[in-house]
Amino acid sequence: MKMLTKLSILAVILLIGCSTHSVMRGTVAMKMNDHEAHVCMNDTEVKVGDRLAAFTNLCPGKVTDGPKTCEKKEIGAGTVTEILNSHYSLVKFDEGTKFDEGTFVEKKN
Repeated sequence: MKMLTKLSILAVILLIGCSTHSVMRGTVAMKMNDHEAHVCMNDTEVKVGDRLAAFTNLCPGKVTDGPKTCEKKEIGAGTVTEILNSHYSLVKFDEGTKFDEGTFVEKKN
């Protein structure tokens, strides 16, 4: 019973944390199609024409294997095509970039 209670509390904390906008900064929030997505970056972070690199985390092993180190791997790039509002921008990813909701992005220098 104690384990179930702990898991329930953890689930509630995660849901509350994930509902805040700041947690989503720099991630694909909504995949529109195979080439475009709404990314959680606004006009204070990017402008139309900026290039973004897309990344995923490679985490080898199972959760039960204990602590592990994940590797940040670049999977492609895209271009900001529109600032949608104070939270989101539209990004068109380059051909061959395999992204999904949750993929994280960073502005290229």
